[in-house]
Amino acid sequence: MGQETRTITLQMLYDAVELNHPISGINPILDSAKNLEIKNINSTYYPKLDFNATASWQSDVTSIGIDTQGLPISIDVPSPDRDQYRLTLDIGQIIWEGGATKARKKLATAQAEADKSSIHSELYSLKERINEAFFAIILIDVTHKQFELMKTELTARLESLQAGVNGGVVLPSTTAGIKAEIIRLEQKMLELPSQKKSMFSILQSLTQMDFAVTDDFVLPHDNDVHNPTLNRPELLTFSSQKNIFDVSSSLVSKKRMPIISAFISSGYGKPGLNMLSNEWNPYIMAGAKLTWNIWDWNITKREREQLTIQKRVVDLRLQAFEQQVGSAVKSSENQLETLTKQLELDNEIIELLEGVKRKSESQLTNGVISSTEYLVDFNAAARARLDMEYRKILFAKEKVKLYYLLGTNF
Repeated sequence: MGQETRTITLQMLYDAVELNHPISGINPILDSAKNLEIKNINSTYYPKLDFNATASWQSDVTSIGIDTQGLPISIDVPSPDRDQYRLTLDIGQIIWEGGATKARKKLATAQAEADKSSIHSELYSLKERINEAFFAIILIDVTHKQFELMKTELTARLESLQAGVNGGVVLPSTTAGIKAEIIRLEQKMLELPSQKKSMFSILQSLTQMDFAVTDDFVLPHDNDVHNPTLNRPELLTFSSQKNIFDVSSSLVSKKRMPIISAFISSGYGKPGLNMLSNEWNPYIMAGAKLTWNIWDWNITKREREQLTIQKRVVDLRLQAFEQQVGSAVKSSENQLETLTKQLELDNEIIELLEGVKRKSESQLTNGVISSTEYLVDFNAAARARLDMEYRKILFAKEKVKLYYLLGTNF
């Protein structure tokens, strides 16, 4: 009591899932991980600084023997010690690496986009569960409304008959069947709130929204699909996966490119650069280096072939997905066509059964038929009205299903 009526639409629920579902929080995390990965890759361009310390002992050292017999001078060439020590600070800077770093950044971006498209597809799949719960609630509301109308009509009929009983025109037993049918309707109506709460729980878990019995769940507009082309997010997922294989193939090729780098090594050792000295001496060395793996036993070739095979697998999965969706779309279109024809006949059926019911009402009032016979005609007309309302909702549900299958907004 006192709660305001809130209109709930399918689009509102879709937006809530995109915003509030835990899965939607993964995308910012993926972006953060990608940015960190790219920063690490960019560090390849920065100078590399290493500190090294070595101590070694060797079984032999270089020695120079000069025979000075008969010479007026004496030459003494010292031999280095067998124990040697060295402390170095090495700086390396890549000058050119064939575009491998750029390819690695493209791969990191492609992987992040593929992961995000996969999350999008997972979120999109939740729409199917939302559709089921949403239309179940509408069916429950329509059923409750029809039961209320039936109860109101039977109550009015009961009051009319009761007036006849009081006037001695109608037998008291005539009202018993009407009273029993009203109680039966009340029993059915008691089942509906718990069913509705179950659907609320499903929607709440998906959207993180709170729902009340006063909320009005409204059907989406009945729009025709003017462009029935497949636009599912899964297509982007397949495309992203293939892009990963293309970028990976490019990176594999880059690994065979030459690498040119510059280096500076500053050290303090025993010996230093003078190998004939046994003293601790500082030294510095600078230069450039070329590294080129000119033969890798066809490893690169086989890696590219593996990536081509994996890309072909994705193509086959994409083809299977398109066939599966295409079959479901055709089935949905056939179901919509059937429901359209059934709805065209519903009005005719209701009109006929309402005529039969009105005749039974007159006969019941005049004591020609029993209340049981009247209730048969009454329930037949009520069932026909309920069937038509159900079919209207099923038609809207099937249309939304078609939108979902195609990936089209309604």
